[in-house]
Amino acid sequence: MPMMQLGLRDTDLVSGSDATGCRTPIEFGRGLVPVPGAIIQRRQHFAIAQRASLLRVRLPLSTRLRDLARVCLAIFTFVLFGASLCRAQGTYTAASCAESDVNAVINGPTHKAANGDTVIIPSGTCTWTSGITISGVGIGITGTGTPNAGGGTFGAGAANTTLTETGTSPFFSFTGLTFGQTAKVEMLKMSTTNTTQGIGGPVTFSGSCTASGCAQIRADNLTFTTGQWAAALAGGFVLVGDVFGVVDHNTASESSGTEFLVQISYDAWQGVGAFGDNSFASPGTFGTAQAMYMENNNVSGIRLSENDVSPPGVGPGGGRWVCRFNQLPNMPGDGICGAHGTAWGGRFRGMRQVEAYYNTASSGVCDVLDGLLSGTGRYFSNTMTGTGCNAMTELDIARFAGTGAPWNSCNGTQPWDYAPWSSTTPCLDQPGSGADTGFQNSTPVLVTAPGAACTTVGQCWPNPVLDPVYEAGEVSPNNAPGVVVASDGSQTRLLANRDYYGQISDVANSGCPGSCTPFTGASGTGYGTLSQRPTTCTPHVGYWATDTGTWNTFNSQQGTLYICSATNTWSVGYTPYTYPHPLTAGGTSTTGPNPDPPTALTATVQ
Repeated sequence: MPMMQLGLRDTDLVSGSDATGCRTPIEFGRGLVPVPGAIIQRRQHFAIAQRASLLRVRLPLSTRLRDLARVCLAIFTFVLFGASLCRAQGTYTAASCAESDVNAVINGPTHKAANGDTVIIPSGTCTWTSGITISGVGIGITGTGTPNAGGGTFGAGAANTTLTETGTSPFFSFTGLTFGQTAKVEMLKMSTTNTTQGIGGPVTFSGSCTASGCAQIRADNLTFTTGQWAAALAGGFVLVGDVFGVVDHNTASESSGTEFLVQISYDAWQGVGAFGDNSFASPGTFGTAQAMYMENNNVSGIRLSENDVSPPGVGPGGGRWVCRFNQLPNMPGDGICGAHGTAWGGRFRGMRQVEAYYNTASSGVCDVLDGLLSGTGRYFSNTMTGTGCNAMTELDIARFAGTGAPWNSCNGTQPWDYAPWSSTTPCLDQPGSGADTGFQNSTPVLVTAPGAACTTVGQCWPNPVLDPVYEAGEVSPNNAPGVVVASDGSQTRLLANRDYYGQISDVANSGCPGSCTPFTGASGTGYGTLSQRPTTCTPHVGYWATDTGTWNTFNSQQGTLYICSATNTWSVGYTPYTYPHPLTAGGTSTTGPNPDPPTALTATVQ
């Protein structure tokens, strides 16, 4: 009987650090395969066997098959837990809150940060002349204090660590984040002496995505000193690009009304293209973790979102975001969740997808509670207090207001204008637009015809699918209308019960008939309890049922959007994502953290 030798080919084993921060000289789960003629060798404290003669014995066939199965099981175990085995984590406290001491435990020489590390900045007040860049690793950076957490609190907790920026650099700039990494900045008070609008954002995160997803980030319990940032910011308080996650429990207050809590970009959605083109070419991701979330913030005189300034390492465009359970006293403009649309600032595309629900705002002067200039949105159960607004949500075609090259004005003269042109034809990326066929390159060409320059009117219309805007349950003291369309040429192109389905009344269906118009299912979007939903409906009409769903794990403010999928047939069309966001509890967007890895493993075939 021939001798049998079984082992592992270790040509794929590497030493040093990899993208996951593993510092052991072996990466289980990457290229480990059983091959004849090799032996299983020990690498530091990880070992499957220590002797080259492990299976070099004469055994009956049944025994050899049994032993082969055991070895394969051991290999499978290492493959299964490979990621955990390489997830070395530690907590490191800086010597002080000085920039040099904090940098020393992030970029060396005291410690070189690895994925999963937590860096603690001790109590104190420190002035920084420059910021810190964290490249290619996902770590947590936290000050000291008492954080606010969960669904019952708004704004930041009390921080004992104060940082003051005198230059133009972000305090912390994460770059090169990849899928599987998580980066956090938490529990800090941030001040500035800058008055030149030279700071893009005091905290920035940028990454690169794949079809599997993006890195995750969290920025929470940050207090931005009142009255200092309006003259300093060129972008927003937090800039994010090509990452998912949540910005929660932060506090900021300015009086100019021109600042934004978060600037959001997905210029290379799923790692494809630039300028937000692939975000517009891809289906919507409503009710999933594939967006940037803003929740439980308290911001005064500040809008929550914008999309035209990106963090270092990525470009703007294609933003997808969610604003929920925020408080906005002294709300400016379309303050909840608005932003600019396509053609506002150049080649990049505008906002692709917006969700806004259960936010509360107040203002002495309010035009509209929210606004949408491109893409599509879901707006439910937002409340305006104070004097009220002229409307709850305004729709506008950005190319009538911002006419930047290469898109220019929507006037029937451009290759991406619909042809034949008329006063009722749609415009590129107008509200109610869904996934299109896609553009690429700095000078736009269709993905389906990359070699054909766009020169003829109508030649490069991207043929987007219809994805209507839905709005209901929004309340204001003056019973403001739900959806209005801007009077700049948009009115004949954005049509009710085609491009948008606005609330019939800001009184729930249980209150009608009476002083309001009852929702019958024939048009618009109604709201109330599920039992109050009409039995009849016209296709595409919506109903926001406020007593259904289990996504809100904090209180009873639930909701499910039902859409009439066929005559007199209601189907679930949208359910919000889990609240509070899983990252706020220390988990991930899909599961909790991995269990701690086993160490010093040895497998021996008997």
